[in-house]
Amino acid sequence: MKNATRIICIVLSSLALVCFLNSRALSAEGLIKNIAFEKSDTEEKVSFELNGFFPPKIFGIEGKKGRLVCDFYNTAIEKHVSRTLTTEGQLVLSIRIGLHNAPKQKTRVVLDLAPIDKDYTVRQHFYENNIFVVTVRLK
Repeated sequence: MKNATRIICIVLSSLALVCFLNSRALSAEGLIKNIAFEKSDTEEKVSFELNGFFPPKIFGIEGKKGRLVCDFYNTAIEKHVSRTLTTEGQLVLSIRIGLHNAPKQKTRVVLDLAPIDKDYTVRQHFYENNIFVVTVRLK
């Protein structure tokens, strides 16, 4: 009887520790809450609403179909956010979202750019209210 009580206490303590560590890991994980597209006569913006300071690594892929890639490491995406967004932009044609686990967990957002023979200028800014914005315009 004593051993059974001891085993139950150890199991419950271990379970409490695992739950505590999992809740800490989940609270530290980034979350993309929403993605919005906005255009004007001179530029187009993609805004990411996040749950904290989780700026992405950004890089471009040149070619006939140019792309701008935003990798948000250790960041998930809200279930309601569509994985493919069609824009009515002249520069940003669509936004695609993929989840990758290897070699490191990330949410990859790809901005498909219009095939234009001119150079793009890309600006990025992270605002205090956890809004990350990528602005695309022609040079």
